[in-house]
Amino acid sequence: MPFDHDGPLVQLDDAECRRLLATARLGRLGFTDGALPAIVPVAVAVHDGSAFIPTPRDGSLMSAVRGAVVALQVDSYRDAIGTGWTVTAVGPARVLRHPDTVAEIDALGLFAPDGADPRGYVALQLALLRGWRTGSDPVLHGTSAAAAQTTQG
Repeated sequence: MPFDHDGPLVQLDDAECRRLLATARLGRLGFTDGALPAIVPVAVAVHDGSAFIPTPRDGSLMSAVRGAVVALQVDSYRDAIGTGWTVTAVGPARVLRHPDTVAEIDALGLFAPDGADPRGYVALQLALLRGWRTGSDPVLHGTSAAAAQTTQG
């Protein structure tokens, strides 16, 4: 989130971070890859205290995050009116590749079927959450993300 805003940054509590994180569909996953920091854009959905990220079952992301502590950042910022929020979740990542487990997650309907390579999931336990907001964003006041037409990315 840019820092050239007109209002102060306000720290969000854990409950507000969890609520906002659940509205996100896109985020950025930070992890260590070959001893170097890496950040990649990811699709994300939250269910039952974990963030789920779909990825090809044999993809490089799965091997990079297996058993690692990772960071997931999501945000919404409306530049035209100078309002927005950001939430970062840090926690251990689990790689979910077993077909039965993947089928259970698929059955939740968190993501549309994509017809690509067999998919698996990276599950991030939402252990440590931090967030900030600036301005008066409708999502912060209970309006749905669709109604607020926020831009995430």
